[in-house]
Amino acid sequence: MTRRLLVTCVVFALVLLTSLPAAVAEPAPDISPELDQLPVDGLEYRVAQSRFDDATAALSTTQAPVASSAAELTQLEREDVRLTAELATETARKKEATVTMVKARAGLRALAIDSYVRGQDTLIATEDLNGVTLVMANRTLRQAVSDEQTNKRQAAADALRGAVRTITADLEARANTRQRRVVVQATHDDAVVDAERLTQALARRQEELDRARVMANVVGEDFALVALDAYWKAANAMAAEDPKCGISWWALAGITRSESRHGTYGGARLLANGDVDRIIIGIPLDGANDTALISDTDGGALDGDPEYDRAVGPMQFIPSTWRRWARDGNGDRRSSPNNIYDAALAAAHYLCASGPMQTDDQLRRGFLSYNQSDAYATAVLNYAKIYALFRIPSRR
Repeated sequence: MTRRLLVTCVVFALVLLTSLPAAVAEPAPDISPELDQLPVDGLEYRVAQSRFDDATAALSTTQAPVASSAAELTQLEREDVRLTAELATETARKKEATVTMVKARAGLRALAIDSYVRGQDTLIATEDLNGVTLVMANRTLRQAVSDEQTNKRQAAADALRGAVRTITADLEARANTRQRRVVVQATHDDAVVDAERLTQALARRQEELDRARVMANVVGEDFALVALDAYWKAANAMAAEDPKCGISWWALAGITRSESRHGTYGGARLLANGDVDRIIIGIPLDGANDTALISDTDGGALDGDPEYDRAVGPMQFIPSTWRRWARDGNGDRRSSPNNIYDAALAAAHYLCASGPMQTDDQLRRGFLSYNQSDAYATAVLNYAKIYALFRIPSRR
């Protein structure tokens, strides 16, 4: 192996290693609102959708006991408060009944003692009518008082027994309520922990689904949603910056289809952020095989070849061309020909620099500036016109 070839291989390997996307999953971009509802399909997307649905169902299953246990805890708390209030009322009622009964007993005892001391039966035997009348009146009064005290004592005894029964029942009910609260609280706490865990799992599944969605192909087309988003945003950016150009998203799609099959050439694929998962590098431009002869212009920094330039990325930019037209299409503060957003915006600027890109003739002229081959321009135009048939629904 010659020294030059060895150097070329080493540099090329280093470029491959340093240009590959990081292993950490990139967040999905904010897809243009006009494209957000387009149907997509793909194996990874279906798997991600299935996992997301499973996570949603699992969380829903867990949320039911969280809600039911929370409702039961509220009900048990209210019942505890009610029983505690009732216990306080019945305790006061018991105390009042006890005091009343004690007073009634004391009154009856006093009457009995008074009757014994007075010896009323002896007085009745005398011939003193006034005295007899007074004795009888006193006896009647004492009997009435005695009956009243007896009734009070009986009522107080009944109230006391009722209060005791209620207190006993309430204490048992409150103990059962509090025991049930312990059980339900444990169930609720476990359900909350499960719900939090499943909520986090669902968030991860949502991120996975979002990434899988933008990486999946638009139904009926051969490009991923992320690719269409890149073309769409590049065309809109140029419409604002250079309205006279009028370049369309499908014109950019036609180029990428010819250059790299929308970033999938050689088994590559577009990641959610627009990067290719493996860099796409063309053949050396050494003049062979009808290629132009372009000696290295970047020391192999982009294409890994320190001898000849090679086209790089999903839109196959030559390093020298990229150096002039490089753009940051996805707002990540870097410009890379290996990112479909950056490449699409750079290509839009490059094509619009040659003039308007609206009619077929204007499109052909622009495509020829990209690659000076009539066959190439015809192929790109044909692809572009096919993509132009794809209708993006208007937002309402």
